[in-house]
Amino acid sequence: MRVYLDHNATSPLRDEAKEALRIAVEASFGNPSSIHAEGRRARSALESAREQVAGLAGVPPREVVFTSGASEAIAAAFHGIVEKTPPSRRRIVVSAIEHSAVLAAARAAAARGFDLVEIACSKEGVVRADDVAAAIDGRVALVALQAANNETGVLQPVADVGEACARAGAQLLVDAVQAAGRIPIERDRWRASLLALSGHKLGGPAGTGALIVKDGVRLAPLIGGGAQERRRRGGTEAVAALAAFGAACAAAARELPAEGARIASLRDRFESGLAAAAPELTVHGGRAPRLPNTTLVSFPGVSGEALVIALDLAGIAASTGSACASGAVEPSHVLAAMGLSGASAQSAVRFSLGWSTTAADVDRALDAVPGILGRARMAAS
Repeated sequence: MRVYLDHNATSPLRDEAKEALRIAVEASFGNPSSIHAEGRRARSALESAREQVAGLAGVPPREVVFTSGASEAIAAAFHGIVEKTPPSRRRIVVSAIEHSAVLAAARAAAARGFDLVEIACSKEGVVRADDVAAAIDGRVALVALQAANNETGVLQPVADVGEACARAGAQLLVDAVQAAGRIPIERDRWRASLLALSGHKLGGPAGTGALIVKDGVRLAPLIGGGAQERRRRGGTEAVAALAAFGAACAAAARELPAEGARIASLRDRFESGLAAAAPELTVHGGRAPRLPNTTLVSFPGVSGEALVIALDLAGIAASTGSACASGAVEPSHVLAAMGLSGASAQSAVRFSLGWSTTAADVDRALDAVPGILGRARMAAS
């Protein structure tokens, strides 16, 4: 029996999502833009999913734009703002620890003539709201700040940054991918104009996501050619997959906040066990507010990649920092921004718990870690 501790990379499909997918495949196969009975059934399934996603995000359903995932949602947000922004607003502000999808979109905007400001973080992986606010003025079109970091789980001061954006008339994009289903999404308190969500991070299928667009925010569509999604994203919607996404969102919303407390307890138990096995370990971001499910640790003198391989052979799935950077020679840009040396960053391993994690999973992992660490140290010496 394997132990899966890599929910921040992707989360297993929830039973509710599986059932919604099955029903939609069998009964909602029509094109939701068609007016016949099959099309109306598909439209009904699609709009039900929209309501479920909106429920988790705490927004009106009309603000939900379905996408193929968070990377598309982020690209659409940047493209939409860049195309619509007036000449007086040609600056974009992001943090140095954003997901690579955000950094890539921001740098693409810079290549088109926008000024790009990247804000540093503290050694604990927290972006200081005052630093972001100092960079926001009347020239700023868009600010991007994640709600929670995908590698460390550290929470960011999005509400304070949102206040600064509101004062300057700048739009705020919040990457809420890792936060969704783990902590409440507070779009209005955050003063966010745009939110990006991903289905497969919370128990829905890969290939699903959403961009939440606050009423009144004008965006040029990234994908044109059709009237779908209120002309905000062309292309026939993947009804069955989105029905499963909606069901996963509804399940996650029902479980909050009890599930957050359960996972936090397991996370704390896991970290205590790791510290007992390896007192010299470092929990990155451990002194900052974090998601309840995420642990990023370094074991000095042990390669993170070698440790992940050894864990996999022992039946335990973990990851070396961000899964999107796996296989890269360069160390994590997040850990580099936190001031870690290359050696320290390359020894980091991320364990991320989720809806399917049990106490037995944590105990099995902790039973295996001391032996795995011992063998890894011997191999490195």
